Amino acid sequence: MIRHIVMFKLKDFKDESEKKIAAHEVMKRLDELPLKIDVIRKYEAGIDIRKLAWSYDIVLIMDFDTMEDLETYTIHPVHQEFITFNKDYSVEKVCIDYEI
Repeated sequence: MIRHIVMFKLKDFKDESEKKIAAHEVMKRLDELPLKIDVIRKYEAGIDIRKLAWSYDIVLIMDFDTMEDLETYTIHPVHQEFITFNKDYSVEKVCIDYEI
C-alpha cells in the first residue's frame, strides 16, 4: 500500500474567524474526494488545533493499493477540480508518499 500525506498552509486572512471558515470550506471539499474517487482506500483529514508559527493548517492522509492507483487519483478530474479550487485558499503545501 501507498500512504499519501499532504499538508496545506492557508493564505493570510484578515482575522482568525475568516481563516476558520476557509479551513472548513477546504475540508468540505477534501471530504468529497473519497466519495467520488474509488481508488482511495483510506481517508483522513484534519485542521490544526495548536496554531504554532511553523504549523500547517490542514493535513490530508490517504492510502492507495498501488502507485498506479495514486497516479489515477492524481490525474482524476475531481482531484484536479480540488487543486483549482484550493489555489484560492492555500499558499503552500508539502507532500510525502511512502510504502506501508
